[in-house]
Amino acid sequence: MTLKKETISFNFSQGVETKTDNKQLPIGQFEVLNNSVFTKGGLLQKRNGYDKLEDLPESASYLTVFKENLTALKDSLQAYVDATDRWVNKGVLKPVELDTSAVVRSNTNKSQADSVLSDSGLLMTVYTDQSAANLANPVYKYVVTDALTTQNIVAPQVIPSDPTYGTPRVFLLNNYFIIVYSTFVSGNYQLQYVAVSIDNPSIAMAPVIITTSYTPSAQIAFDGTVLNDNLYLAWNGGAASGIKMAYLTQALSLSSTVIRDASHSATLVSMAVSEDSSQVWVNYYDSVTKNAFALATDSQLNSILTPSPTWTNADILNLTSTVSTGFNKVFAEINNAYSFNAAVPTHYIEVAFVNLLGLFAGPNVLVRSLGLMSEAFLYDGVSYFIAVYVSPYQSTYFLINENGKVIAELAYGNATGYALHGLSTVTVDGNEISFVYLKRDLVQPPNTNTNPPAGSQVVGVYSQSGINLAKIRFTTENMDTLEAADSLLITGGITWAYDGYEPNEQGFFLYPDSVEATTSATGGLITAGQYFYKVTYEWTDNQGNAFKSAPSLPITVTTTGGASLNTIHIPTLRLTYKTANPVKIVVYRYSVAQPIYYQVSSVSMPLLNDTTVDFLDFPDDSSDADILGRNILYTNGGVLENIGPPALDDIFLFDDRVFGITSEDKRLLWYSQKILQDTPVEFSDQLTLYIAPNSGAQGSTGPLTCGFQMDDKLILFNASGMSYINGTGPDSTGANSQYSEPIFITSTVGCSNSKSIILTPMGLMFEFASQSGNQIWLLGRDLTTVFLGAPVSGLTQEATVQSSDNIPGTNSVRFTLDSGITLNYDTFYGQWDTFSNTNAVSSILYEGLHTYINSRSEIYQETPNKYLDGDRPVLINFKTGWINLAGLQGYQRAYYFYLLGTYFSPHKLIVQVAYDYNSAPVQQSIISPDNFAGTYGQGNYGSQSPYGGPGNLEQWKIFFERQRCMAFQVTVQEIFDPAYGTVAGKGFTLSGINCQVAIKKGWRPISASHAVG
Repeated sequence: MTLKKETISFNFSQGVETKTDNKQLPIGQFEVLNNSVFTKGGLLQKRNGYDKLEDLPESASYLTVFKENLTALKDSLQAYVDATDRWVNKGVLKPVELDTSAVVRSNTNKSQADSVLSDSGLLMTVYTDQSAANLANPVYKYVVTDALTTQNIVAPQVIPSDPTYGTPRVFLLNNYFIIVYSTFVSGNYQLQYVAVSIDNPSIAMAPVIITTSYTPSAQIAFDGTVLNDNLYLAWNGGAASGIKMAYLTQALSLSSTVIRDASHSATLVSMAVSEDSSQVWVNYYDSVTKNAFALATDSQLNSILTPSPTWTNADILNLTSTVSTGFNKVFAEINNAYSFNAAVPTHYIEVAFVNLLGLFAGPNVLVRSLGLMSEAFLYDGVSYFIAVYVSPYQSTYFLINENGKVIAELAYGNATGYALHGLSTVTVDGNEISFVYLKRDLVQPPNTNTNPPAGSQVVGVYSQSGINLAKIRFTTENMDTLEAADSLLITGGITWAYDGYEPNEQGFFLYPDSVEATTSATGGLITAGQYFYKVTYEWTDNQGNAFKSAPSLPITVTTTGGASLNTIHIPTLRLTYKTANPVKIVVYRYSVAQPIYYQVSSVSMPLLNDTTVDFLDFPDDSSDADILGRNILYTNGGVLENIGPPALDDIFLFDDRVFGITSEDKRLLWYSQKILQDTPVEFSDQLTLYIAPNSGAQGSTGPLTCGFQMDDKLILFNASGMSYINGTGPDSTGANSQYSEPIFITSTVGCSNSKSIILTPMGLMFEFASQSGNQIWLLGRDLTTVFLGAPVSGLTQEATVQSSDNIPGTNSVRFTLDSGITLNYDTFYGQWDTFSNTNAVSSILYEGLHTYINSRSEIYQETPNKYLDGDRPVLINFKTGWINLAGLQGYQRAYYFYLLGTYFSPHKLIVQVAYDYNSAPVQQSIISPDNFAGTYGQGNYGSQSPYGGPGNLEQWKIFFERQRCMAFQVTVQEIFDPAYGTVAGKGFTLSGINCQVAIKKGWRPISASHAVG
């Protein structure tokens, strides 16, 4: 029978398609399409290559730009100098992510808490609680929660004890939570433990006595640490028996007790183990003699370092330590007070070092104005601890590194005070740390008495102290940056700001508090009367923007003489990165006779901050006439006070303001004042929006995850929903806001990945984490949603978008994935393809060109008309869908097909053909174009067709080796073969494939072994 031959043509006007079954792809769509771009309809052509830029001196994992200058971030901020092709380190940066959640809240007060997290995700928290029957009598309790959801697994249980002295601690020993606590039995204090199985945490074992010889203290005179599946314990045995030690095995067998220091008792005990798990260190302090010591043992409690002094004649309140690189690093909280007022506490933290030879260094002041809140821990060889700043108005917790620098802040204004009953344990799991902390919620705001200046100031009204869980991850994975007001804002455990000089905190961690004043009847020009003072911290960045803190609460001074001098005692700003360019302390004065706060401190000779001292004195001897016309306090007229922003998860612009989602309450937005010329970004704790949860297709949409401006709307994303606000915000006093209520966008999708959001002419493209995998969607300008990434869902399903960019001058939108590929979407043709060789972890537009950094901290920039990725050639490859002209299992005869293209530079192609839905190719041909090898003629004459060269037409005919088939699939792969003479160039373009085929009647035969019935 003579078959009627047909010519089937398909061009390259369609992109890659992974959503559809590859056996049923329409002709013209590709199962694989790599390293091409759609700049002309129906034409397949090679993408540009990427040139490698100068190597970074330090590793980085995030790229951004500041003032059109390429900037790389990780543990430092590095700026690229294009003129010299060099990178410059601009300062330390430590990005982290912060999450908090409630663990225990009730109508009774919590005075202490400790916790440990198991590998299975169960969190055991032990705490001291007020008794509901007798508030003067606290009780010990424990609770078990799911650390992921913070749901109670075991409701609060009472630990049988008499907590006259001491507090409970909890440790993780293999498959048990071990609660250690002191109790009073038959006239003696004991240490006991209760074991709770992780597999069945609802049942606690009976209490077991560790020792009947324990001398408690008002702080905590015992500690424990886990080493090699043993829980090592050290405690104060009293003046007669000193420091005792024992260990508990994973089988809950208690070793014999040994005395390691019979000469000293201890009111504080802290333990640590060495990195090589061979040493157990004990640090302890005796409040009677005011001396501290360190000793070390091996795993069998044999002494390897006898007691060595670390502090002498010191008033230590808390003690903690880490062991690294052979040194026991000890951190001590020192009791202190301002010299002008002993009633105002201002603790500080010192550090000392001792090694196994007893060699000692320190102690040295590490950081002022803080007390210890947690035990110290090691991450990546660096010591960290949680510290607390205490004041009536802005008590706050800070994560501090071993250099005394702030890495994160939390519970601003809601911390409970100094840790008087022991330090919390920090659990380290990979790059995440977790710990519990006490928090009191603000019920009624404080009266800071801004206007008028006279009257009494009242601290806020707070709830009873509850317990929160904090998780801090050391990562740049979800870092976000935003350039605004000549600064680069960077999210993290604190909101960082980079001004072109060095990174520091945005605004100020704290404003001046505990300011006081004294007066002298002589020495000045101040007449008799009542005067009020306010103090601010002020700082000018490298761009000339003047930052001003919230002013201190007003203090009053009444003078009686005609030539008085007032001395203002001002606490310095001891927590700041602003040290190379110091902060100035500015004093303002108001009087009944002159009722405006004018600056009284000098403009030309400012009072500069000094982080090495606790306070500075400012003598005010100016008359009212002297200060008239000077700078006025910026809050005059009811302008809101500037408060440094909290840790933010995501930042974005809207209404000429910076918005951010707070890390501690992910339904709360902070936003700035309107950004004006020559002014910094200014936040206030009174400029916030609470976005209540809504109900989406999959239940509650959950907390806010990210946001982005589209036209006149601020789109707010949840994991499974979206809403928007519009309008204009309040004036500088916080009044007259026209922001709308959140308007829910009817949709079944949302976004949890801020790095995936990109504005295109069609609207916002973003990644949606669905139950079936990650997907790329479009929110159109009409607020409808389209599954735009359906064709590449097979590539995104198990991959995460790491960055997204809209390439100027093209129709390309690019998404880098953690799978190592880059997705390229052409907004004009509506087609997808992929780029290989990238392995990008972050990308940005620099000089209008796509620029990325890979996992090796190498940076590459797109280079037009160059086809090398560093030293690797860019090679096109594609695979068609299965071509089945007679239906899925019809019978066809395929004779040959043509490739039609244009030659540009020497290249080599491998063409493979697979048959009958078996993906393994059974036919392979190598194409070696001869266009570059002219037969004769050189120069301007004779080198081009028709005079001797073959021209630039590239056309090839490939015969099918297996003509009778159900379907066939063509793969074309460009290869690089220098031996043949190929170069890393543009190579070729392809316009289409023409196939000569014929359709037969019936079905392709199937073997009997595959037939049933």
